[in-house]
Amino acid sequence: MRKLFLALSIIILMTVLYLAAINFNNIADINILSGANLAQISISANIAIYTICILIAGLLVGAGIVYMFLDATNERVKIYQRELEKTSISGTNSASKVEVLEAKIKTLEKAFNTVIDERTKLEMQIKDLNTTLDKLNKEN
Repeated sequence: MRKLFLALSIIILMTVLYLAAINFNNIADINILSGANLAQISISANIAIYTICILIAGLLVGAGIVYMFLDATNERVKIYQRELEKTSISGTNSASKVEVLEAKIKTLEKAFNTVIDERTKLEMQIKDLNTTLDKLNKEN
């Protein structure tokens, strides 16, 4: 699509320059103001210069319109990039929170296993003490 518009632009530009070149010696009257209640103002101008002036004015207007759309698009891209950064930061933040929670869970599991081991040892000691007490009670 870009190539098509570029080709059309070049063809139109060449056509306008060709028309200006072949009408270089022609002069025309151009009315600036005319009407019933207005004073008539007209200028005699070379058609080639007039055509080139219209071409330059059209190029400036076109460039201004393109710049306006380009600036709006760039602003949208910047907003989208900020949103993307916020999303990636929050995603990274969430991932680090998950990692911290997993580490806490592992620590709690180790502590729980340690408590279970200590409980088992204490139960064994209680059984040993109970058997020792039973033996002492039987001897007495």
